[in-house]
Parts: sequence; structure tokens; C-alpha cells
Amino acid sequence: MKMYSVLWFFLFFGMTLNSSSVIAEIDPLDSFFESTETFSADFQQTVLGENREVLQESMGRFVLQRPGRLLWTYGEPPEQMIVADGNRLWVYDVSLEQVVVRRQDKGLGATPAGLLADGKRPEQSYLVERLGIQQGIYWVSLFPKDSEGPFSQIQLGFDKEVLRFVQMLDQLEQVTRVQFKNILVNQDIDEQIFVLDVPSHVDVITEDL
Repeated sequence: MKMYSVLWFFLFFGMTLNSSSVIAEIDPLDSFFESTETFSADFQQTVLGENREVLQESMGRFVLQRPGRLLWTYGEPPEQMIVADGNRLWVYDVSLEQVVVRRQDKGLGATPAGLLADGKRPEQSYLVERLGIQQGIYWVSLFPKDSEGPFSQIQLGFDKEVLRFVQMLDQLEQVTRVQFKNILVNQDIDEQIFVLDVPSHVDVITEDL
């Protein structure tokens, strides 16, 4: 997986809700942004091409401390790591022995990771459409107000009030699906995991700092 591609790791599911869908009694989207302080989970990611053929599958770990901090790793042991510490975004490709460091606001920007980590309400940057419940999952679509962003739609899927899926459609019609498992919400997290310990032999490239 190329380094730049991992920054768009949440993509659109492409589902249709039928007319029998109902609205959840407690709005999961509001609940997530109002009450979720930490979120950690294993994930499975599938990338689909324009014709919905499987291009790539991967697994890893996602840890979030709102606002502003996250850790996203691919593989075991990690082959790639993305760390946001609230100010800077670190993208570490283990095989390339290279770390790229960017300002966090520019590095995450209008990505789903930035959406989940942000302390702001999603309505400030997105048009929100609540789709209702399908097969036990409450779906919300978010359309970025900035049409020049890297994607055209994000969908969040909640199991009751717990975030279970994050999916996105990019401007090239490429789709990625992420499913979270072994989820822990509002558990204590060691803040040191949001500090990347760069090995001495690894090249560090800084951009837009």
C-alpha cells in the first residue's frame, strides 16, 4: 500500500435503505460526538475498485482520543503507522524506513480520520443525512461542503450507539469499507501511544510545518 493512500482509509459502503427503515430513539451520531472521549478497536479494511472488484484487504488497530489524537496501524507487527498527536501527523512506512511529518490540520484535513478526531460538530463541514436502520445498523451519510476534497461521501454505521463501520466513496469511484471489532469506548488510554518513537535509522521528511 502506498503511503499516501493510507490517509483515505475510510470509504463509502454503497448501500440502499428500504422504506421500512426507522430512526433510532437516541441519535447515534450526536451521541458519538457528544460522549465519546476514547475509542479503540481492531479493524478489517477492504478496498474496492470502480467495478467493485476487491483491490486490497488489510487488518490493523485503531485508537482514538478526542479531540485530536489517533493511532492507526496496519499489519502485525505494524507495517505502517499513522499517529496524530494534536499538532502533527506522522506517517511511518516501516518497509521504506521513512516517516513523513505534516501539520495535522493539513495532513488529515477533510478526511474521515479528521472527522472522527475533530472536536467540532460534523454539521460544520458536512451536509448530514440520517438514513435510518438497516439490518440492525443505523446509517448516516455525510457529504463534504468542500467539493474539492478527496471524497464525495462518508457513511458511518452504528450498532446502537457504538461506531461499527466507517466507509467512503472517493472522487475516482474507489470504495473502501472498514469494519471495527473488539471495540472499547471511553476506556483509559496511555497517551504515550500518540508519540511516535522514530528509530535512528529511519529517514524523517517534514512537509508544511
